[in-house]
Amino acid sequence: MTAAVHRLAPDALAALAGGLGGTEAIRELRRTQLSKHLLLIRFLLESAHDSAGELLERARQADPAAFHRVIGEPLTGGWAAITGRAVLQGEASAGDLGYLSAIAVVAAARAGVDGSVAVPVHHGLAVLPGVGAIEAGDAATVEVSTTGGRLFRLSADGVVELPGGDGWLPVRRLTADARGQSIDLALDDVHPYRHGHHVPPANRLPGDEVRRWQETFTGAWTLLATRLPERAAELAAGLETLVPLLQTDPRSARSATIRHAFGVFGLTRPGTPADFAVTLVHEFQHSKLSAILDLVQLTDPDDEGRYFAPWRTDPRPLPGLLQGVYAFAGVADTWRALRGVIPVAEARFAETRLQVDRGLTAVEESGSLTADGLRFTAELRRTADRLLAEPVPDAVAREARDTLARIHGAWQDRNG
Repeated sequence: MTAAVHRLAPDALAALAGGLGGTEAIRELRRTQLSKHLLLIRFLLESAHDSAGELLERARQADPAAFHRVIGEPLTGGWAAITGRAVLQGEASAGDLGYLSAIAVVAAARAGVDGSVAVPVHHGLAVLPGVGAIEAGDAATVEVSTTGGRLFRLSADGVVELPGGDGWLPVRRLTADARGQSIDLALDDVHPYRHGHHVPPANRLPGDEVRRWQETFTGAWTLLATRLPERAAELAAGLETLVPLLQTDPRSARSATIRHAFGVFGLTRPGTPADFAVTLVHEFQHSKLSAILDLVQLTDPDDEGRYFAPWRTDPRPLPGLLQGVYAFAGVADTWRALRGVIPVAEARFAETRLQVDRGLTAVEESGSLTADGLRFTAELRRTADRLLAEPVPDAVAREARDTLARIHGAWQDRNG
């Protein structure tokens, strides 16, 4: 018997290739990611040999939807991929494999299944995914149980219901509502597997800093829901978690998407609502394409060329260039929609659409696209051409061309 596999319908792939796939396509990507998480967890259960698997199975049988919500969370995927690699390399720690217990007890609580586990401690915290963390000091594990859908911490001092009690750190949330569209995201500064963004994750944020995140996020969501309602709908359907990153340089903002975790990305706090809105679109585009690439091969894996990416001065491999083109197509579209509202939007739009055009031309001329890749880039080219057809003032267009020429000159100076 042939095992069933996920495949993107041609119309869904075409819609996503153009930069906007719609909410149903995003939900399909989420379903494929859930399947990937389940496969990775099955592999890890073969190495874990503990009671977490039994508790997970009881949760799945009792309430499949609740079980899937926990297993499908982005940082569950992050943990599963990181730990899976560690197992293959013979470097997985007891804490890596033991974190499945934390996932299991949360899934059991959501499903109304009773059980008890030892949650491993990472850097002083015993973390329950999507819920919060228990400050545990030097302890190796913390006993956590669930009864009737409620979570409890068990210790020599007694039983404490969670969330709550001394040393409890809840996962913060960012919420917003505008023009009939709402969104609710985790702002996760405790998860032990939230790293991998090229910049270290920030540790626990002060309350005042969380309020600043919320204020800027509210403004960003208002811009998106008002000016780009289709992109707002996609974000509400697929983005689940933001990871605050350490601000290593106060003069620049950083953001990055984890390749193996759909629906989460890391970022330093953007300075303005417009910057936050652009970052949300930019990184979610990366997340979408990464999920697509789990299903469809777009480029020849034997291509060893290095290409000019108009947004950076180091040479990029073809898959990295395509990632950038796809993300910047979303960025250009966002700046297009913000013209007349944000003063810098006109210039940013003029610059980024040229970057998309130049990068996409290199992808098209690479000779290393698969049949699916050719269809994908054809749709992306239609989007790029629509952006290029938008009128901008002559002076703005001229400055954008000069900026691209300067970036290319810097690239040539650096790379020969």
